Amino acid sequence: MKIEFTVHPDNIVEFAEILETHELENEITGTTQDNELLIDVHYNKNNRSAIEELEELAVSDEE
Repeated sequence: MKIEFTVHPDNIVEFAEILETHELENEITGTTQDNELLIDVHYNKNNRSAIEELEELAVSDEE
């Protein structure tokens, strides 16, 4: 499975540490007009807790 995250530059180090810790395959696919990073993360159901951690750091669409 794949999910796309929008990550503010202030959160990128912590986001990357979670990716590394859980050995999640990922790819930076672009940036937004606000200089946020667009990152695709590939995961399986065993990585759900890591995805939840990443969701907490990602930019919310509800702003």
